[in-house]
Amino acid sequence: MHYDLCEVAGDDLPALLPDLVHILRACVDGGASVGFVQPLTAQAAACFWQNVFAGVRSGYRHLLVATMKDKVVGTAQLNIDMPTNGRHRAELCKLLVHPDARRRGIAGALIRRAVEIARSQGKRLLVLDTRSGTVEPLYAAHGFQLAGQIPFYAQDPDNSGIAPTSVMYRLLPEPVAGLAVTAAQPGDAAVTPLLDALSADLLARFGSDGRRGLDGWGIVANRSAFALAWLNGRPVGCGAVRPLENARGTAEIKRMYALPGTAGVGAAVLTWLEDQARTLGYRRLVLETRWANDRACAFYRRHGYRVTDNFGHYVGRTESACFAKGL
Repeated sequence: MHYDLCEVAGDDLPALLPDLVHILRACVDGGASVGFVQPLTAQAAACFWQNVFAGVRSGYRHLLVATMKDKVVGTAQLNIDMPTNGRHRAELCKLLVHPDARRRGIAGALIRRAVEIARSQGKRLLVLDTRSGTVEPLYAAHGFQLAGQIPFYAQDPDNSGIAPTSVMYRLLPEPVAGLAVTAAQPGDAAVTPLLDALSADLLARFGSDGRRGLDGWGIVANRSAFALAWLNGRPVGCGAVRPLENARGTAEIKRMYALPGTAGVGAAVLTWLEDQARTLGYRRLVLETRWANDRACAFYRRHGYRVTDNFGHYVGRTESACFAKGL
């Protein structure tokens, strides 16, 4: 079932209160460790949300909601109320999805939107904490890394014990002035020098130029997307996403490249390709690089990609490093 996601503020807040109270109580009753213990009364939940609303109205907290059939089924908050020496960071908190609306990608969509807001405000660091042994893989899939665990941190919602918490973080790229990513085609004049440079680099380092990665593009063009990055009007990077053969709902990232010395271009291209993949209806992205390409492996890991089994014609090739990420 389709869901919508938006940021809410001002006059829209009071009407959301009943649904938000319902979600918070349902999550706490289901064992979520989000600052409360059972039983959580409706009055206590309403008081919590009224305080959140005050923060939203003051401008130091962003409130995101996901709705289905005009009912709020998920929510997350981005807290930007930081001390003077921490204004470069923000905190992702109170990620909640009603138990009846889970496994639809809502939590991931809320995380992605929070990251987008943080980046749009020039934030360089996102932090969060979550009860250890619960949803760390979800955050890891969206680029968060584990900083460490704090033992004996928070009482379990059912009062059965005191659990540790995992502290996680995600570094965000510094905005690059004059950088834009647009749609293009592999045969465009501005693209050709970039693909040639990529092929030459791959051939010199690994003995294969990778040009076949775009074979048959015309056949799948309507289910694919090609990115061209511009820096102050100069083409500086590119990348493609195309359907993975015999894998419904999965697309493959191909021909990622950024000119040397253009920091932030690769991240911008990858973000653009992920957005296009979602628009095209893909739910999973895969890619291949080489284990010897340490820089590329680290880059994809930073952006939430995890090692997966070799796929397609990479099966059995021990030099190939294959990664995947859910959208």
